[in-house]
Amino acid sequence: MATKKEIKQHLKIALSDVGKIEPWFDKDVNSWVFEHPSYPVGCGGDSREEVIKKYPLYLEEFISERLNNNVSPTVEIRTKGKGGKREGAIIY
Repeated sequence: MATKKEIKQHLKIALSDVGKIEPWFDKDVNSWVFEHPSYPVGCGGDSREEVIKKYPLYLEEFISERLNNNVSPTVEIRTKGKGGKREGAIIY
């Protein structure tokens, strides 16, 4: 089981990979959204501010699941980001 400290450390790495969170308005779903190609985590909301506030929480939950080996192998293969523990990952 991953510790909170370990999750926060990996979240910090992931957020540095993501950079500035810049949501965009998606007319198809009539909502503000943000996703990053390195992580299979997306977030939507009624405003840009809501998405900017919620995305790190969603990313933290994904990292927690990854560290606890609860991520499907097919998702893991598609994930390019460094946040989280897996063989060959670069951890700073």
